[in-house]
Amino acid sequence: MNILSEDDELRNGGAALTAYGKMQFIEITDYEKDELCKALLKYCELDTFVMVMIYEAWREIVKEN
Repeated sequence: MNILSEDDELRNGGAALTAYGKMQFIEITDYEKDELCKALLKYCELDTFVMVMIYEAWREIVKEN
């Protein structure tokens, strides 16, 4: 099962959960594990960045009111 996109990225939360589960419960090569780990870290970084952007937008809205 290929869970990474063509550019070796995870595209959604379901793919991230699948990658994490695969790393824990399925025997994979070190190369596959490294690639999944890199993809998970990038996905989490982008996800966290977006959450911070949403928080900052909400904070600005609350300041205005």
